[in-house]
Amino acid sequence: KPSSPTRLNTQTDTLIHTLRITIMNAENYVKAFQGIMGVYGLQFLLVPKKIHEDHFDSPATPMIKFWARGSSCAWLGLAYAVGEMPTAAAAKLCAIVSAGCALLYPFNAKFNLTGDTGNTVKYPMHYVPEVLMSVLTISGIVVNMN
Repeated sequence: KPSSPTRLNTQTDTLIHTLRITIMNAENYVKAFQGIMGVYGLQFLLVPKKIHEDHFDSPATPMIKFWARGSSCAWLGLAYAVGEMPTAAAAKLCAIVSAGCALLYPFNAKFNLTGDTGNTVKYPMHYVPEVLMSVLTISGIVVNMN
């Protein structure tokens, strides 16, 4: 006998509530954000040529490496700072930054949203930031729903 819509809604709400408490809580979300952005920050600092050429069909020029290394300070600083903030505020900031990063980095590169990327992404490697930023953004929305 199929479940009633009310019973399914209750079961779904219970499952979402359980997931939010056990897996996707604000504290774990902030830690995941710190890890992902920290790794990106380190890559921008230490291997800017590799990160560029893994994702784009163009050589990493000296100026690209310069900008990547300089931006590493912001990513590494942000990854540290959200760990020092109250968790609720950090989770909100992480969600906003994740959405911004998703739009300005992988999806801008894929869809040329700003008109200046030339759509030169390399697949399958470029799926990595598309998936990571999407998961971070969606997770951020979920943990911030109170």
